[in-house]
Amino acid sequence: MGNKSDYIHFSRFWLPVYLYAALIFIYSSLSSPVGIPKILYADKLLHFIEYAILAYLLARAAKHSSSSRLRADFRIFAVYIAVLYGLSDEFHQYFVPGREPEILDLLADGLGAFLGQLMVKG
Repeated sequence: MGNKSDYIHFSRFWLPVYLYAALIFIYSSLSSPVGIPKILYADKLLHFIEYAILAYLLARAAKHSSSSRLRADFRIFAVYIAVLYGLSDEFHQYFVPGREPEILDLLADGLGAFLGQLMVKG
């Protein structure tokens, strides 16, 4: 990164990915997150939506990457990275008081990631 167009490209495509991933991490660090309705499996729906957005942002950034390989495989990249991030998030929750990792959360993350990357045209 050196010229102005590189910074604009980063700000437009990759910065949203990093900011959103940070938001997920921060929210995941809360012992008792606020705003989750007391409906059965509401947290799974939130995981699904959360990771659909992450995969969408990842696919969008990868599709506009300067790497031809990343552009060619932007959908696979998006799902792979989103699921890996979901796995790391579940591991992270193991260390947060009042939180625990759940395999169903990871499944919701993966399904959301798959749907999210489909929202990117291409």
